[in-house]
Amino acid sequence: RNKARILYHLGGSYEHEEGGFDWYKEWEEWANQQWRRQQQQQQQSTYQQQQRQTNQQYQRKQQGQKKQEFHWDFDVNDPYAVLGIQRGASRQEISAAFRKQMLKYHPDTQPDASDAQKLRLVERSKLITEAYQKLKKATK
Repeated sequence: RNKARILYHLGGSYEHEEGGFDWYKEWEEWANQQWRRQQQQQQQSTYQQQQRQTNQQYQRKQQGQKKQEFHWDFDVNDPYAVLGIQRGASRQEISAAFRKQMLKYHPDTQPDASDAQKLRLVERSKLITEAYQKLKKATK
């Protein structure tokens, strides 16, 4: 007998003498909304803080590194000159020249190079890669 009454009351259709218990549901929804807002604000502030730190680190790195201008004995805008081959070279010659240049100028193949030399090697490797990509597209 009491079990049925308890289940009836827990079912939510029961009206108390002082009124319904809808206020609790409303409060619970409000509390959940407040909690979600707080979580979103914390996530946003954490994200913004990480962005600021990343930007500060980037700016410090940029200030510490001045862009070096390297002078090359070839025309950097001519991919054939960068790879050291004649115009009209075949795809096989272009690929062979690329591999030869990368083996010669890649920073990982020069373990005893100083930091300044490695920077120069990195720039040279970038030029070689760009030249190879341009020629590879052009010969397709």
